[in-house]
Amino acid sequence: MMPRHSYLQIIFLLLASQSTVDAFASPQAPFKPVFASSVQEKDQLTAESDVTTPERETIPLPPVIQGIADERKEYQMNVGKAMDVLRSDMRDILTEKPDFSIYDKNIEVIDPSGVRLNGLKQYKSAFAFFQTFIRFWFSEKSGLQFRMVYDFARCSIRISWNVVLVPKVPLGRPLHVDGISYYQLDRKSGKVVEHKIENLLINNSPVAPPYGLFSLVQQDMLRIRSPQGVPAGIGAASGGCFQ
Repeated sequence: MMPRHSYLQIIFLLLASQSTVDAFASPQAPFKPVFASSVQEKDQLTAESDVTTPERETIPLPPVIQGIADERKEYQMNVGKAMDVLRSDMRDILTEKPDFSIYDKNIEVIDPSGVRLNGLKQYKSAFAFFQTFIRFWFSEKSGLQFRMVYDFARCSIRISWNVVLVPKVPLGRPLHVDGISYYQLDRKSGKVVEHKIENLLINNSPVAPPYGLFSLVQQDMLRIRSPQGVPAGIGAASGGCFQ
């Protein structure tokens, strides 16, 4: 017959082994996908983003600073408009009326001959005369090429241009007119206040005072030369008609 304490040890061992089996046989917790939490977070963020947040109150600028900001905005808009208009007008400047809205009413135009035009009215008259002259003497085969650059430091627009004028006269030789137009902009309004023509060449011959753009084109067409080698003749009056 076994001792009493042996029975107790056997019963204890059986209970311990049974608890171990139950622990391994118990069902595991269901598998939870990794992305489940991220989807929930995404839904939460989406819900939060749908909530309308109150608009921040705009603090007005002091009158002086607001005035400077408005002037700068107007200047930038007018500079952009001036560049767009000049780029568009230069393509047909020989025959089509340009847009004069970018020019200041007191604009000053300076020709290599020294002729100065003051005011928008005289500037318009000069263009009308120039285009009438071109249409009368030269054919539609005439053309113009140009390159435009904006000078931020000097607040100016520079256009280098080359014009090829084909005469209507039979066997007439084409005229090549090169020059640079400087358009000075007002630092506040952005309007063009000065148009200056420099580095004028006709058939690679430099133009010097007292001859200007309009007179030289007409004189070279008639092949009349002065003793100094600069074209002269009835076209000299065309430069003075704008004074």
